[in-house]
Amino acid sequence: MNATPIPGNHGWAGVCLAVSMALSTMAVAGSPTLDGRAFEVEMLPEGADQPVANTLTFHNGTFLSAVCVDHDFPQADYRVTEIDGKVRFEVHADSYSKGHMIWEGTVEADRLQATAVWHRPDREDPIRFSVQGEARSR
Repeated sequence: MNATPIPGNHGWAGVCLAVSMALSTMAVAGSPTLDGRAFEVEMLPEGADQPVANTLTFHNGTFLSAVCVDHDFPQADYRVTEIDGKVRFEVHADSYSKGHMIWEGTVEADRLQATAVWHRPDREDPIRFSVQGEARSR
């Protein structure tokens, strides 16, 4: 087997660099993601009887809540981990004018379950939501 030399590198340093780059690419490629997925959910505020319909979208490493756009929340970065087939996500979103929200949840197959806590500057206590829904058909 003939090895193709790496341009500009000679010896083991170039080989180690090439292997290291290949392994880091594989790790990223195998990382869990929710990118390209959207969920139709119901958000039930703590103490309320009627849920609020919402669409949650994950795209290019960002999260967007359609309902929260009306409250000046732009897209926010999300983080994911995977444990026992469940993808766990976390979002910290800052509104331009109405505070901060923390979303934490799991996705298993097409089912999303989460909590959201909205810290508003005009309220002493945060508003807590239970969130659940299904993946939107592709």
